[in-house]
Formats: sequence, structure tokens, C-alpha cells
Amino acid sequence: MSLVNKVQSKRLLAVHGWTGTVLGLLLYVVVLTGAVSVLAHEIGLWSASGKKVDSVFDLRLNDRLVELSEAIEPEYLEEVLVSPGASNTVEVFFHTHAVNNQGKMDEQGVRFILDPRSLEVIEQYEGFGSDMPTPGESALEHFITQLHINMHAPDPWGLFITGVLGFVMLVASISGLILHKHLLKDLFVAPRYSSALLNKKDRHVLAGSWSLPFGFVLAFSGAFFSFAGAVGLPLVAMVSFGGDKKEMFETLVGAPRVKNDSPAGVANLDYVIADSIGRVGSQPALVMVTNWGRADAEITLFHEPRDREVASSKQVFNGVSGEYKREMPSLGQQQSLGSALFSWMHPLHFGTFAGLMSKITWVCLGLATCYVTLTGLQLWVQRREHERAWQVLSRSIPILGYGTPLALVGAVVGFLIALPAGKAGFWTAGGFLIAAAIAVLLGLAARGSDTLCRLYAGCVGVGLLLLPLLRMVTGGADWGDLLRSDNLMVISMDLLFIIGGAAALMRSRRSAGAPVGSGRRVAKVHL
Repeated sequence: MSLVNKVQSKRLLAVHGWTGTVLGLLLYVVVLTGAVSVLAHEIGLWSASGKKVDSVFDLRLNDRLVELSEAIEPEYLEEVLVSPGASNTVEVFFHTHAVNNQGKMDEQGVRFILDPRSLEVIEQYEGFGSDMPTPGESALEHFITQLHINMHAPDPWGLFITGVLGFVMLVASISGLILHKHLLKDLFVAPRYSSALLNKKDRHVLAGSWSLPFGFVLAFSGAFFSFAGAVGLPLVAMVSFGGDKKEMFETLVGAPRVKNDSPAGVANLDYVIADSIGRVGSQPALVMVTNWGRADAEITLFHEPRDREVASSKQVFNGVSGEYKREMPSLGQQQSLGSALFSWMHPLHFGTFAGLMSKITWVCLGLATCYVTLTGLQLWVQRREHERAWQVLSRSIPILGYGTPLALVGAVVGFLIALPAGKAGFWTAGGFLIAAAIAVLLGLAARGSDTLCRLYAGCVGVGLLLLPLLRMVTGGADWGDLLRSDNLMVISMDLLFIIGGAAALMRSRRSAGAPVGSGRRVAKVHL
């Protein structure tokens, strides 16, 4: 039963079609890179294989951090961040807050990258955080994540672009839900084989029906992340606090503590981390020490979600005595519905609430959403194939549809080749751009879309199959070493690339545009 009448349905269909068409290709790129970025950390571990520890926070870090703190400028002890990097390296950032050369508030200090076994300094950077290069082994993970978050566009325009695309996806999800006359039936629709067009339409409906709830969650949380800081907080300050941002932040994160800059010892971080892990039952993602070496020091640990929970947790300790103080909500001073909803945003967007299984589910749903986006665009332009204005978009669909995965493979290739030479940061982006340029040239040179799709799929398939071999050739551990060190994550990612490559090669052997069934009747479909 339809929720709207025929006239309203026609208008809503136009909204659904045009919102997806105008920004559909950009939306596809954001969703695809989002599906990949769900596994960005695992890809980072895979790309720098051979170094494995259970967790950097199981190491004895306290003495090494104290040693490092004695060798830097005192003003950089205002705040210290400790977090795991790629290949479980330890990243330590001693810093203060100052205005950078662009006139923006920034973190200024010294960042150390430590070996996960010996805790020796691998790399060291000093200056403003925004000017520091990405550590070599983290370059691929950082590139993929930022491509999804802001498409590597200048701040804040990148966030505005992805935020708008989030709203476009939200409109498409809601209108798609309303347009489904028989949602339960569509969940189990059997694709028809009387014509290629009908088959494509049925598959679009099937994939769209299953991915509608996911698309809504993804769009809402993505738009929230893009606009919360740039638009949301200023609006909250204006409406609820009369424009007083200081009062707003004191309400949200608490009033500043009473200052006491008297020298004092720092609590043993190893004991504090162990205490916090015992209370929460999960590893920290970040440890922050404010006012290191002062009487008003405080230690805050940000933990991954507990078992069977979605939200992360924040534990606060006294920075001098190590005494446990309290668990802080993600937002505000007391637990509330708003704080709970805020804390759910990140795990629901990136699928980090149930370990690897939820991540894999999110990747699959993300790829299904990509399929829905591309087939929706193809169906839309197929109805208008005789209009010259739509022919350009029709040509662009396979170029971006297959060109983006090919460019991502190029980024991985560039990273692996350049990592031994210490040029990973530059050539990760370089590999992406080179592969993207090749994809565009192939798209312009190929005569038919069928040939073009098969060519793209073949290139992506061969690239994915070669990635595990390239990882080993460029210095990564082979499967024998990985099995001996119980490093199954890297082997799992190798197998995932092999399976993906085989699937792409199988796709390249099929005709992308030929009729699906033996019948030659071309159905007239109103979309």
C-alpha cells in the first residue's frame, strides 16, 4: 500500500531521481571510500605487516614517557596524547595550543613515533600539528580516511561537501522508503530475465530495499559529523547561550578546573591504564594527560565500546595520585539521552560496535549502497539516452564507478612501493592520481560502455590480486612468518584482496550491457 497518492508519488519520484542524479557520482565516491575506510585501520596494519603486539597499552610506557618529557620544552607539557599508530607503533604528542601561520588555533609541540617493541624513536616531528607530515606507515590509512571525511578538500569546504552529500543521501533514503509500495515484497523480489533493463531495475529495488535502513543511518550520522562543528555548535551557541561560546563549552565539557601550576609528580601511567582497562573491559583508543608535571594534572582515557555495547567510554583519573575520579559522558556533565545519542554516532557510522564482524557487515552494506547509487543513475539516464545532455553523464558513470576502485588500488600500490624509501606520504596520493588519470583516459578512449566496464573490472581484479604479492616483495612478511607470529589479520586482508580480485575478474568476463535472458524483448519501464 502506497503512503502517497499518484500525483504526490510522481513528484516524490522526481525528487528521488534528481537528488540522486545531480550529486549521485560524488555520493558514490563518498560511500565507496566510506566502505573502505571502515577497514582503514586493518588496511594500515596490513600495509605495514610484520610488526605485531597485542596492544600498545599493554606495554610498559611510563618510564619512556617520563624520559621523553624531560627532553622537551616545558610549555609542550600542557597536553600529552598517547595513541596506537599503524603497525601498532606508539604515537606520543607533547603539545600546547597556539595560533598557527594561517591564523587558526592549532596544536604546537613535538610528536614522537616509537617502535612497538623497543620504544625507540622511529620518527620525530616538531611544529604545528597541521604542518606535520603523516608518519610513513600511517600514510595509507590517513589518506583513505581523509578521502572519505573531506575528499582532501581545504577546510572547511571538504566537510561542507560531504555534509551536503549526506543530506542528499538522507533525502534519497526517505523518498525511496515512501516510494516502496510493497516494501516487504521488495525485500524478496526475484529479478526478471526478460530484458536487461527489467533485470537491472529489479536488482536496484532489491538492493535498495535491504540497504534503506543502513542508508538512513549512514546519511544522518555522516551529515552530523560534517556539520556538527562547522554549523551545529555555532547555532547552539547562538540559540541557547546568546552567542556565548565560552558558556556553551563549559556546559558541554565542564567548567575549567582550578589552576595549580605547582610542580608535582605524574601518576604511573601503566597502573592507571591497567586500572582503566579492568574497569571498562576494553582497550583504550587514546590516553590524554593534561598539565603534565603539575598539581592539577588529569589523565583521561578514551575506550573502545565494551562487549555488546555501542558507545565508547571516557574514564578520568587524578594525574598526580592516579586515583579514579569518574566516568564522563561523551557530551555534557551527566548521562542523558542526548549524550547517549552523541556517543552512538561514530560506532554507527563506521560499524565499530561489534568488532570485526560489524565492520564486515558495514562494508557489505556500504558496497550494496554503492550498487544502488550506480544502478539508479544508470536507470535514470537510460530513460533519457536519446537526449544529448544526458549522454555525458551516461559516459561518466562507468568512469567513476570503476575508476574510483582502480584509483584506490593505485594508492595502495604507490604506498607499498614508496614505503621502503620513506616517500609513502607523497606517493600514496601520487599513485591515486596516476591511476585516476589512467581510468579517465581509458574511459575517453573506449568506444562502448560494455567494453569499458569489462576493461575496468579486469584492471581492478588484476590489481587486487597483485597487492598481497607486492606487499611481500616490498619487504612485508610472508605467510610463514605471519603464521609463526600469529598475525592472522594480515593474512585475512591478503585473502580479502584475492577474493575481491577474483570477483572483479569474473565480472570482467561477463558482458555488462547484453540482455540477461534469451528473450530479445526490451521492456518499457517507467522509473
